[in-house]
Amino acid sequence: MDRAEPIPDHRAHYDEHGWAQIKRVLPIEVADAMLYKMQQELGGDWESYKGDYIKTFLTDKRAYECYSFDYTPMAALQYGLTPYISTLVGKELLPTHCYFRVYRKGDICHVHSDAHACEHAMSLTLGYSNDYLWEFNISDKYFEADVDNPVDAAQRESHLGFHNLLLSVGDGVLYNGINYLHGRVKPNPNEWTAQIFLHWIDRAGKYAQHAFDGRAAEVVRRADFKFPDEDAPEKLNPDRADLVKARRYD
Repeated sequence: MDRAEPIPDHRAHYDEHGWAQIKRVLPIEVADAMLYKMQQELGGDWESYKGDYIKTFLTDKRAYECYSFDYTPMAALQYGLTPYISTLVGKELLPTHCYFRVYRKGDICHVHSDAHACEHAMSLTLGYSNDYLWEFNISDKYFEADVDNPVDAAQRESHLGFHNLLLSVGDGVLYNGINYLHGRVKPNPNEWTAQIFLHWIDRAGKYAQHAFDGRAAEVVRRADFKFPDEDAPEKLNPDRADLVKARRYD
């Protein structure tokens, strides 16, 4: 798969329609590995889960959630995807935040628009328990969110069309989160569905203050490593000690 080839079409579709469906943002194996690692480290049931288990205004049922500033590997995934998403959008982007959510069977995601920190957003599918694709819905109309709440404006529409997108594991939909309504109106057909929602802003745009969720001074800093005296003893990760010893040259 030549990932560069469809980029002009994706960018043109995003510019014209406010969204673009992107196949294989992550290879299936990488999505599986990421989700399994998250289950191992965050927990896979109510007793062990270290994130949030809550119902928000977006869902009808409680869901497992996690915020990227609480789980570094998720933030690292977003940082790594930033150049690719910037290329798709055609702008220099900076990340704001991302959320992980595991929906239970029968839940929905209410149609909504996003906050200013979600200027350019992606819903990325990490896994389906039963392999049933769950439809993502996005409006065919652009709403001027700075003038009127898109949800309120939509209620005054006599007819509002939606595009219905099916995402396989590793697929994502890139969309303008502020000005287009989106959600999942059909009940989740799987025992669980796992998604990551990633958000960026244009670093030269009017929402630039939301970069790194307004915490740039806290997280965008120069690292500074300190070495001990040269005669300090070695320290080995016990889980990798044999491999490290095999790499020695002395």
